[in-house]
Amino acid sequence: MKFIQPADGLGDQARIEQAETRAGRAEARTEQAKTRAEAAETRTEQAETRTDLAKTRAEQAESRTEQAETAMQNLVHREAVLRSQFPAYPLKIVSGQPTTDWRIPFDRLTIRQREILQLIAEGQNTKQIGGILKVSPKTVEYHRMKLMAGLDLHDVPGLVRFALRAGLIPPGS
Repeated sequence: MKFIQPADGLGDQARIEQAETRAGRAEARTEQAKTRAEAAETRTEQAETRTDLAKTRAEQAESRTEQAETAMQNLVHREAVLRSQFPAYPLKIVSGQPTTDWRIPFDRLTIRQREILQLIAEGQNTKQIGGILKVSPKTVEYHRMKLMAGLDLHDVPGLVRFALRAGLIPPGS
């Protein structure tokens, strides 16, 4: 191929400008490629971070599952112990009360309600019960309220009488 040279030398100048333009475009493309490579690196790092976080969450979930299983085993054991200590007793009928009002079986109570009833009957106060059971006094009050509502009793002496009739505490103690 033969190049035609203009007589005045403008062809060289035009080719130089074209070459400079192409070089500028090549530099711009190189910068864009670098920018894309950096963005790809950033996305890779973010993906690795998300993977690490997912692994951590999975480990935490596994740990919580193990703790829940241990707690469940402890609860089952505690219930078995309580059931052996406190079998279901039908309550004695108090004179003047209809049979249906006082025939609430002891086994309808939750384990926690039985524990709290036992401790109330032994003379422990709310704060002491909370300390023994390792719960807040508010939690003890909540369980006592549910216990009283379930038994249709309205005061602590009523709970103590119920505990006596259920055999939770020996008479005269």
